[in-house]
Amino acid sequence: MDRWPFSDDRLRAMYAGGRADATARRFARLWAAVFRLGLLPRRWVILEVPGRRSAQVTRFPLGMADWHGQWFLVPMLGGECNWVRNVRAASGQAVLRRRRAARCRLVEVPVSERAPIIRRYLDKVPGARPHLPVGRHAPLADFEAISARYPVFRVVPDPVTPAAWLSGSSRARHWRRRILGGAAGVMVLLVLAAGIFVKLQPGAPALALPAAPAGAPAGPLDGTWAAGPGSVAGFRVRETVLGFGTDVVGRTSAVTGTVVIRGDRVTIAMFDVNLTAITVSGKAQPQFARSLGTADHPIATVTLARPVTLSPAFGSGTAITVTASGYLTMNGTSREVTFTISGRRDGTAIQAAGSIPVAFPGWGITGPAGYGPAGSLANHGVAEFLLVLHRSTPADA
Repeated sequence: MDRWPFSDDRLRAMYAGGRADATARRFARLWAAVFRLGLLPRRWVILEVPGRRSAQVTRFPLGMADWHGQWFLVPMLGGECNWVRNVRAASGQAVLRRRRAARCRLVEVPVSERAPIIRRYLDKVPGARPHLPVGRHAPLADFEAISARYPVFRVVPDPVTPAAWLSGSSRARHWRRRILGGAAGVMVLLVLAAGIFVKLQPGAPALALPAAPAGAPAGPLDGTWAAGPGSVAGFRVRETVLGFGTDVVGRTSAVTGTVVIRGDRVTIAMFDVNLTAITVSGKAQPQFARSLGTADHPIATVTLARPVTLSPAFGSGTAITVTASGYLTMNGTSREVTFTISGRRDGTAIQAAGSIPVAFPGWGITGPAGYGPAGSLANHGVAEFLLVLHRSTPADA
C-alpha cells in the first residue's frame, strides 16, 4: 500500500523489533480514548491486564475477530508481543472495556484451529494487515503456515457478571443517534490524531552553513576541491494530513564530487548523490525509491552550467551568497536549474549550502498516491545540500 500519509512501510516502522515507538504509543492512547466511548462496533475494545513485571494495569486498544458466534483476540505482532506475554502471565484473566468493563478469561486456541480465525481477524481489522506476512485473501493453507507464530485467544465472558455488549445482546434504543454521534466523535478524534501525528514528528532543519564560527582561512584558494566527510544532500517535500502540514525530509551522506576554482571564479563543479542511500528519519523508504526510479537511475547529478564569480570577501573568510545555473539529472532526465548557494572558507576547508526547487513532473517523477483532503504529498519539493570541500590539487595540476 504505497499511499500517503500512512504507508505500510511507515506502519511497520512504528513497531520495529516488535515494540511500539513513540508515535505508535501516542496513537494507541488516542484509539483507547475512542474505544472507551463504546460508540464503535463491538469488535473494538481495550484490553486491560496486569503487567507481568510491574503488576500495574496495562491497556491495549485491540480489534476482535468474530467467528462462529464467539469473539477472539489475535496479536498482529505475533506471540512475543507485550500484551500476549502479560495475558499468559495472568493465566488468561483480563478485562475488556468499552463504555463498561467486562471481566473475561482468554483461552488459547490450539494451533490446528487458528487459521480461519486469523484470516477472519485480518479481514476485519485493517490495521493488522501491514504486519502479517500473508494477504487477507490468501488461501487457508497460507494462514495455517503462520498459525504457530500467531496465538489466538477465545474470549470467555465471566459467567457471574456477563456484559451484554460482549455476549451479543443489547438494550440500546437510540441506535441511529449513537451511530451518528459515534461517527462524528471518531472524525473529530481522527483529525486530532492526525494533527498530533503531524505536529509531533521531528522536523529536520534545512541544510545551511554551520552556526559555529568559521576558522581563519588557511592555504591557497586555487585548485580542485573534493567533497569530504560532513557533506550531506537530500530532499524536502510538503505533506498534508487532514489539513495539517509538515515536511518529509530525506538525507544521505553519500555525496561525491569536485569543484575547480581558478582565480576569482568557480569554473567547474560536478556532484553525485546516491539516491538509494537516502533515509527518512533514519529509515529507508521503498516508496521513494520507486518514485525516483532508483533501480534504473540510482545517481542524481548536479553539474555547473557556467562559471560563477566569487567576491573578494570570500577569500578572506566572509560568507557570501551567489546565484548559479546548472543541470540537475535524475530519473534519466536532465534539466537546467537556477539556485542560490551560500559559501565560506573554514580553515583549510570550504563550506557551501544551497537548495534547488524541483517540480517532480519535470523529471518524470510520480509521487505516491494520496487520499485527497485526508492525506497527500506535494508534487514538488526542494533538493538540499551541504558540501564540505577539501583542496586536493592545485589549479594548474
